[in-house]
Amino acid sequence: MNSPSDMSPRPVPGDSLPPVEPPSAGFIVQLFVIPAVIVAVIIIVWGLFNWLAHMGSDPRSYVAALRRNNESRWQEAVNLANELQKTGNEGLKKDAALANDLANLLNEEIDAGGYDEKPVTLRYYLCRVLGEFHVPDVVPTLLKALKTNRDERERDVRLAALQGLARIIPNLDRTALQKNAELNEALLAASQENDPVVRYHAAYDLGVLGGETAQKRLEVLLSDADADVRMNSATGLARNGDAAAIDVLVTMLDPLSAPTTGEKKPDPAGEGKGLTVQWNALEATSQLAVANKTADLGKLTAAVDKLIASSPQADIRAKAEEVKQVLAKRNTTAK
Repeated sequence: MNSPSDMSPRPVPGDSLPPVEPPSAGFIVQLFVIPAVIVAVIIIVWGLFNWLAHMGSDPRSYVAALRRNNESRWQEAVNLANELQKTGNEGLKKDAALANDLANLLNEEIDAGGYDEKPVTLRYYLCRVLGEFHVPDVVPTLLKALKTNRDERERDVRLAALQGLARIIPNLDRTALQKNAELNEALLAASQENDPVVRYHAAYDLGVLGGETAQKRLEVLLSDADADVRMNSATGLARNGDAAAIDVLVTMLDPLSAPTTGEKKPDPAGEGKGLTVQWNALEATSQLAVANKTADLGKLTAAVDKLIASSPQADIRAKAEEVKQVLAKRNTTAK
């Protein structure tokens, strides 16, 4: 035990701390002002780049660049297509003056010909760009691109024209387009070509277009030698309420069948494509059920039930369950 003489006073906390002084101006600058300046610079630089990006995305500037004779002008067509696809550009898609400028440019490029990679690529992307518009005036130019078949290297341009038509048709007056003799004749001719890829895209376009002429041709294409053509024909017919599509849709829904054949074997196109085929068939089945209230869809109902029971893919089963409900509601309403 310590004696009282051994007990010295304990230091009071804070006795050894330096005296409190107000912060210096330099300290305040380091702590607050410099970080604030850095943040402000970052904001200004970001705003500048955003402004430049906005200025560079002006569609008119793309058109001007497309008319310059340089090696990379096809890239401007890609950029413009991307710009048109952005949400909120619906007004731009209805800009008839801009659409006609681009259509005139494509007309000039077709007339000029050229089968090297760059002019062909430019025509390809111009077709894709025109397909983004909601302007009927560009349809004749797309048809011109489709029918221009001077060299095998123009094949991709023709396919792009079919893709452009597939995108633009739903955004125009379909009733008027169904009466467009040039459009019908061009798609019918494409659907009879030897190239199965051309027939495949033509079948899709005919399904999007609809109308009596297109429906009759799609019914013939249900027996096409190419499986993809048959599938596009079936989904196009279903979209327009034609029950002739049922047998092909049933085969598409069968996970053990090759697409559009009755042979029981694994999907030769691979699982990825097989799942896409099933998804498209489910969507087409739902569309057929809504568009045709009187057709007997018993085969499709059974095929959907089989798919639900056998598919290991959760998203396919969920989609099939949705379609099953559509079919059940249809049957209930019919009664």
